[in-house]
Amino acid sequence: MIVASITLTAPTGSAWEFLLLFAVVIVGPPIVQRARVPGLIGLLLGGFVIGPHGSDLIPAGSTTIPDLGQLGLLYLMFVAGVEIDLALLRRHRRSAVAFSALTFTFPMLFGTVVGQALGWSVSASLLLGSLLASHTLVLYPMVARAGLGKDAMIASAVGATVLTDTVTLVILAVIAGTSSGTGSTAEIILTLVIGLAVLMIVCFVIVPLLAQRAFRIFGSDRTVRYVIAVEAFLIAAVVAETFGIEGLVGAFFAGLALNRLVPNEGRLMDRIDFFGSAVFVPVFLVSVGLLLNPSVMIQPGTLGLAALFIVASTGGKLIASWLARPLLGASAAESWLMWALTTPQAAATLAATTVGFDIGLFDESVVNAVLVLILVSMIVSTLVAERTVGRVQLPADAVPALGERVLVAVADLDAAPLGLRVARALAAAHAGVIEVVLIEPAGSDGRRRRSDLDRLDGLCHRLGIDTEPALRVTDHRARSTMLAASDFLASMVIAVGPADERWAETVALHERAPVSIIQGTLDRPLTAIECVATPPASDAAGAVVSELISVMPADVKIGDTDSDTLIGRLEPGQLAITVVADWERLTAVRAPEGAALLLIPEALASQTVEARNSDGPVRA
Repeated sequence: MIVASITLTAPTGSAWEFLLLFAVVIVGPPIVQRARVPGLIGLLLGGFVIGPHGSDLIPAGSTTIPDLGQLGLLYLMFVAGVEIDLALLRRHRRSAVAFSALTFTFPMLFGTVVGQALGWSVSASLLLGSLLASHTLVLYPMVARAGLGKDAMIASAVGATVLTDTVTLVILAVIAGTSSGTGSTAEIILTLVIGLAVLMIVCFVIVPLLAQRAFRIFGSDRTVRYVIAVEAFLIAAVVAETFGIEGLVGAFFAGLALNRLVPNEGRLMDRIDFFGSAVFVPVFLVSVGLLLNPSVMIQPGTLGLAALFIVASTGGKLIASWLARPLLGASAAESWLMWALTTPQAAATLAATTVGFDIGLFDESVVNAVLVLILVSMIVSTLVAERTVGRVQLPADAVPALGERVLVAVADLDAAPLGLRVARALAAAHAGVIEVVLIEPAGSDGRRRRSDLDRLDGLCHRLGIDTEPALRVTDHRARSTMLAASDFLASMVIAVGPADERWAETVALHERAPVSIIQGTLDRPLTAIECVATPPASDAAGAVVSELISVMPADVKIGDTDSDTLIGRLEPGQLAITVVADWERLTAVRAPEGAALLLIPEALASQTVEARNSDGPVRA
C-alpha cells in the first residue's frame, strides 16, 4: 500500500540535463574512436541522441545547454587563438601567407558560386564561401606527436589557420551586422569598421596590458590566472557585441593577444586546455548535436547541399595543397598532409553556420548539410593523415631560442630574486616557460628544506612566474642541475649559486644548453637596476650576452673595457653582464658588495645559439 502511494515524476531541470550532458561527454568519444572516428563526432551524435530529434530526453524548449554552449563557442575560439604558435608563424610567414591565400581563395570562390547558383542572396553566398574556406587544426596533435611540428610546410599550414579563420570571422562580423542591423548599409559598415578598430585596440593593447599587470599583482595563483584568462576573452566578446560584431570574433582576437602571455607548454595553458576539453568545448559540440535532425538530413535536398559543400570545400583545399608543390616546394607527402590539416571543418565553420542560422541566412537544411560536411571532412582527413604522416621526412632539430625553456637552478636563496627576474625577462621575450629547481645539500635539515622551498615558491608567486619550484636534495649540485636541464629540455640554464663553490662552473663546462651564472643580491626590479656590459663578442658567448642585453627592461650601458676592468669598477646597485674568458678567472671573480654579476663562461663558444633572420635559426 505504501509503495503504491509513492508518486514518481520524470526527471527534469538543470541537474537532469547536466547529468545527460556529461554522460555523453564520458561515453560518446570513446565509442566512436573505436571506429577510428574523431571523438568530437561522438559528442555531436550524443547530442542528437539525447536531443529533441532523438530520445527527446532534453526537449526542444530547453535553453540550459544551448546557453552554456554559446559560452563554449567563445571558449573554443579563444583557445584556437591562444594555441597557435605565433613564433613559428613569423619564422615561416612568407609561405604561410602564400598558402593561406591559396587555401582560402579556392573554397571561398567555390562556395560563393554554389550559393549564387542556388539562388541565395549575396550575403548568404559570401558567408557560405567564408565558412567553407576556414578550417580547424583537429589533427595537429597527431602531426606534432610524429615530430613534424617544425616542418616548414606543416608550419605554413598551421600559420594559414590564423589568416583564414581571421578573415572568415571578419566576413562573419560584417555580414551579421549588415543582415541584422538597423540603418543604412553605409552606417552599419561604418559602425563595424569603428567597432573592429576599437576591438583591435582593446584586444591587442588593453587586454594584454591588463592581463600582464594582473599576473604580476596576483602572482602565480593557478585559479586567479585562469580566471583572468577567461575574463580577458569575455571582455573582448562584450566589446565586440557592443558594436554589433559577433562575440566569437572578440574571443578569437583575445586568444591571439594573450598568445605570448600563455606559453603552449606552460601550466596556465594546461589548465585552459583541461577545462576546455573537459567542459566548455564538449558542451558546445553537444549543443550543436541537439540540432541534428535525421528527417531533414536524409532528405535529397539536404544531401545534395552537403555534396556541393563537400566538393567546394575539400576540392578547393585539395587544389591549394597541389599548388603548394610547385609554388612552395612541398613534397608529395607534405602536400597531402597539408590538405589533411586544412580540410577538417569544426570551430569557425560551426560558429559561422550557427550565426547564419540565427540571423536567418541559413535554414535547417543548410545547418544539417554543414554537419554532414563536418563529419565527412573529419573522417576523410583523419584517414589521409594517418596514411601520410609517416612518409614526411622529419625536419632537422632547430636550435631553440634562449628564452624558450629557461631552467633556474637556485643554490643561493639571497641571489634568487635577481635570477628569477632575468629568467622572467628572457622567457617573456620568447613566450617561453620557466622551471625553477632548489638545490639543497644532502645533509641539510628537513624543516629548513621545506622552509626554503616555501620561500622560493612565495618569491615566484610575487614575481608572477607560473611555476611550482621543485626540490632536489643532493651531494652533487652540478649533476643534479644537469639532470634537471636534461629532463626539462632546457634552452638556457641560469645557475644561482654561492660564490665559494664551483658547481655552476661545472654545469657550464658540461651542459649542452647555454649557461649563465648569477652572483650578488640585488632584490629590486630590473627596471631599477643600472645595467652595464662589455661589448658583445661575435662568438656564441657574445651572442648570449647580446640576447640578454636585448631582453633587459632597463637600459644597458655598453662599456669599452674588458670584463676584469668592468667588474673592478662595479658600484653598488649595478648589474654587470659580461663574458668571463677562462675558468681560473671565473673561479676567482666575486660580485662587489651591493652589486651583482651575470656571467657567461667563454666555454659557450663551442655551443649553438639562435640567430634570428627570415629563414629561421642558424648556428652562431
